[in-house]
Formats: sequence, C-alpha cells, structure tokens
Amino acid sequence: MTLKKVVTPDSGSDPNIIYTQNWNDFVDAFTPVETKAHLNTLDHSNSLDHSNSLDHSHTNKTLLDTYTQTETDVADAVSKKHSNTLDHGNSLDHDGSAQDTVIAGKEPANSNIQTHVTSTHAPSDAQKNSDITKAEIEAKLTGEISSHTHTAPTGALGYNLFVQALTSSPADATTTYFGQLPKAPTTTANISKVYVRKAGTITMANIYCYSGTAGTAESWSLYIRKNNTTDTLIATVSASASERVFSNSSLSIAMAAGDYFEIKSVQPTWATNPLTTIYAGYVHIE
Repeated sequence: MTLKKVVTPDSGSDPNIIYTQNWNDFVDAFTPVETKAHLNTLDHSNSLDHSNSLDHSHTNKTLLDTYTQTETDVADAVSKKHSNTLDHGNSLDHDGSAQDTVIAGKEPANSNIQTHVTSTHAPSDAQKNSDITKAEIEAKLTGEISSHTHTAPTGALGYNLFVQALTSSPADATTTYFGQLPKAPTTTANISKVYVRKAGTITMANIYCYSGTAGTAESWSLYIRKNNTTDTLIATVSASASERVFSNSSLSIAMAAGDYFEIKSVQPTWATNPLTTIYAGYVHIE
C-alpha cells in the first residue's frame, strides 16, 4: 500500500476533509506495518556496532583476561614504585666514600662536629689510644680523695636538755630539787630526774631565775647532782634583784647513756626572802 502525499488542510479550504488529531499520528496510522521495521539508518550498522576500531584488539588480550582484580592492583602498585629519579641515588644515598672519610677522622659530617672535635674538650691521640684499667681508675680516685684535707667544724656540738620549775617561795636554809617536770621545786631528791639517752659530757649549764620579790643579796648556789650522788657547782649568785642567772660554760661532767641528773638549790637564810620565784634553763651535753 502506498500513501498519497497530502498536505495539511487549511482551515476552511476543503470542507470535505475532517482532521482533528496530530498530523504525525495520522501518517503513522496509514503506514504499513512491514515498513515499520528497523531501517538500516536506525539499525546497528557497522558504524555504530562494535567494530574493530572499538573492539579489544590488544595483542596481549589473552594474558590480560586471565588477571584477577587482585593481580591488577598488584600490577598497579608495582607501576607506582620509586623510579630511579626518586630512588635513593648515589647523590643522596650514603655512599662508602663519605663514610670512609668521616670514620677516618679526615673530614667531619658538618661544621658543628668539626668545631666540637677540634675543641679543647676533645681527647688527645694518646688518650684515645690508651687502655685504662679499672685498677688505674680506682687508684686515681683514691689519690684524689686522700689529697683533700677535712677540717673539723669549730664551735660547740651536742644537744641541750631543758629544765624548769613552777612558782615557789624559797625557804631559808633549805635544799630543793627540780628537773624537767612542770612543778614547784621539792625538798625530796631523786624524783625530778632528767635522763641522758646518749653518752656525752655536760659542758655548760644556764639557769634563769626570776622572783616577784627580789629578796636580799645572800649567797645562793645551784648544782648539778648526778645520779643522786655527785654534786657539781653551776654558780653562786649574791644579788638583791629579781633576776638571777646561774651560768657556767666550763663544766666537764661525763654522762653515760642512762645516767640522770637533777638541779639542786642550796638556799641561804635571807634577811628578806625572795618570793614567787620561777626557774627555767638548759644543760648542754657534747
């Protein structure tokens, strides 16, 4: 069947032709089915088909087809290796000639090392080549240590033991005792002990006495009584004053660890007795 060429009618030019649809649909309706097949112009012609120019024409296609994805990745990694231009070439590598010169001491690696090697702190050739034994080092150290002179420090060394007595009013012609306990002097000996825990020598004693009422200037003596048997005079004071200081820096009383002492007061008969008297002081042991 062959279509007759027609033209789109103009409105009103031919009242016998009625057309209400799209013109292309109209033409398609009268086109034979067999002519609607794939024409060569739309078919997969050689120009669009997989021609040799676009086909896999690699000479090593068979080998490439056998590679898996992993093998491809490995090949890619190998292709990205360090080429000679980025590899450690002789110009940047540690070549033997540079090592030889540094090891031989002919040429240092840089100027800082050269400065250090040539400084006064560098060992001499004799020192570098000598073998020093342990015995030689010990002998040298021993000689240097023995050459030092040690001078004993000057001044008194030792420790103090403190004594005290609370307020009392000394009685005429009476002997009393006190030690470290915070109490008034007592007329009973051997109950106010001050123990020595480290052997030494009593070299000094200083007892400060203050009376609210001074009293008259009769002679008043204080002693160190060792182990309730031996008395050593600290001082005798004859003063009519509130302050009386019994001091002695020339004592020499040997004390063994475990010995003890008390402060012994031998009081005169006063014309006017001191009142409200209090003691405090220390005994020094070296």
